Amino acid sequence: NFPTDDPRWDPNVPAEMQRLKRYQDLIVYGLKHGVPKALSWAKLYEVKQGPNETPSDFLNRLREAAIKFTHINPDTTEGALHLAYLFMGQASNDIRRKLQKLEGVQDMNKMLEVAWRAFRDRDS
Repeated sequence: NFPTDDPRWDPNVPAEMQRLKRYQDLIVYGLKHGVPKALSWAKLYEVKQGPNETPSDFLNRLREAAIKFTHINPDTTEGALHLAYLFMGQASNDIRRKLQKLEGVQDMNKMLEVAWRAFRDRDS
């Protein structure tokens, strides 16, 4: 129960100090969790693969941005599909061209394999 009037808790009394601390913790929890997370699809679409960034590092960065800025859950089927499209669309040009040659969106392991092949072919 939240007191509606001043409960006159004395912080010098250990039992009342515990109540006061618990009350403060609950207020902080409410402030942190009471406001829904702001979605920022623009921030997610700003994530592009760097010229020397490996496909795995790029995918991890993209995954972290999806979790941080949207409600995408990459562990669900729908979230993994969305992440695959983002990976394909925001990869560097050479990798994106190779990924677009695949028939439809494959599973992420297959896409990473193709991306790594294209990444290694840069040095050849």
